[in-house]
Amino acid sequence: MQRVLQIMRHALPLAFLGYAAVVNLQIFTAPEALDGVEGDLVSGEATSELGQLYSAELPHRAASVGLIGAGRYALLGEGRAGVTAGEEGWLFSDEEMTRASEDSLDLAMQAVRRADAALAEMGARLVMIPVPAKADIYRDHAPEGAGARMQAQYDRFRAALDRAGIPAVDTRPALAEAAEDAPVYLTTDTHWTPEGARQVAEAVAASGLIEPGDTRFRRAPAEPEEFVGDLVSFVTSESFAPALGLGPERVTPYVAKKAGGAEGGIFAADAPRVDTLLVGTSYSANDSWSFLPALKLALGRDILNLAEEGRGPVAPMRALLEDPALSEAPPALVLWEYPVRYLGLPQSHPNSEEAPHG
Repeated sequence: MQRVLQIMRHALPLAFLGYAAVVNLQIFTAPEALDGVEGDLVSGEATSELGQLYSAELPHRAASVGLIGAGRYALLGEGRAGVTAGEEGWLFSDEEMTRASEDSLDLAMQAVRRADAALAEMGARLVMIPVPAKADIYRDHAPEGAGARMQAQYDRFRAALDRAGIPAVDTRPALAEAAEDAPVYLTTDTHWTPEGARQVAEAVAASGLIEPGDTRFRRAPAEPEEFVGDLVSFVTSESFAPALGLGPERVTPYVAKKAGGAEGGIFAADAPRVDTLLVGTSYSANDSWSFLPALKLALGRDILNLAEEGRGPVAPMRALLEDPALSEAPPALVLWEYPVRYLGLPQSHPNSEEAPHG
C-alpha cells in the first residue's frame, strides 16, 4: 500500500504536467496566439499579457485544478501549501503547525508594547484577548504534536504579556471546556463559531480585568448562513468539496440591540460617545462569528469595532494609532483580539501588513 501511495504522489503531478504540456501546445500553436503579447519575457514586461492569455485560453483550468486537488486529498490526505489536513475531514491552517521562534515572539511583543505605551500616554487602557489555535482546542483531530505546540505558544504569549505588565484574558480554558459540548471552531475554516466567540466574550467579562458597563442589550438572531470554509480552496474547488466530506459550513449569527429602544435614528447625535474599542482580525470583523455582539452582551458596554479582515492582528492596531482622531477623542478601553497562530508569521512583526487568513 505504501508503494502505491508513493507512486500516486508522483503520478498526480506528472499527469498534470502532461496535461499542461498538451494545453500549452494547443495555445501557442494556434493562429495569432501571441497577438497582443508585447514586451520582453526576460525583463518581465510580457508577464501580464501572458497571464491574461492563459486566463482566456486555458481549457478546463478550474475543473482540472479542482479534480487534481480532490484526487490528492482522497488518496494522500494532503492539500496545497497553506492547509494541513487532519482527521475526519478537519482542516487546519499551516500557521498552526510551526512553533514561533523566540525572535518572532519578541518582534510581536515589540508591537504590543508599543501599542500599550501609546494608548497609555493618551489615557486609554489596553486589554489583550489572545485566541488559542484551533489545533490546540481540537488536537484530537489535528496532526500529532500540533496541539501541544500551539498550547505552548499560547502559554508563551500570555507569559510575555504578563512580564510586560499588559492585562490579558485567559480565554483557553473556556474554549477547551465548551468544545466538549458544542463546536467552538469550524471544521474546514480557520475561524471560531458564534458559540466559540460567545465563550471568549464571557471569559473576558469574567476575568475581572474590565469594569462592567450599565448598557443593557438584548440578543436578536440574524439569518442563518451557509458557506464553504476558507481552507477548502487550498484542497479543491467548491464543486468537488462535498464528495470529499468538505461540504458547506453553517452558522447562525446574532446581533446585540440596545434594550428599551432602537439604535441610531434622529437622536443618534445625542447618544453618549462610545469609549470602548475592539481591534483585531476577521475573528472580530466578520459579522458571521458574532464576537462584537457577544462582547456587548457580556460586558454591558457599547463597543466600536475597528477590526479588519485580511490584515492580521497588527496592521489594524497600527491604523488606529496613526489615526489623528484617536488623540482628539481617546477611548477609555481598547480590546485587542490576537490569534496566537499569527505569532510566527511576518505580519505579527511591526513592519508587516500581509495576512494569509484574516
